[in-house]
Amino acid sequence: MMNIFDTLQTLFLYDLRELDQLEKRGWFVWPMTRVVKEEHLGRCCYWAEEFLSPADLCVFKHEIGLDEQ
Repeated sequence: MMNIFDTLQTLFLYDLRELDQLEKRGWFVWPMTRVVKEEHLGRCCYWAEEFLSPADLCVFKHEIGLDEQ
């Protein structure tokens, strides 16, 4: 069974890949599709901040390539 860290990492990386694919398709994508993906990424960020310890959050950000900005 996956823990919260692994689950959030999987969801986040999946959504980032999906957004990358949407950008490659350009104008062929419905704008709402991108908005929904971006909203889901925002929820993943919120969940990470709520449920992970500060140390785990730092590791999470590092592993997915995010910085403080």
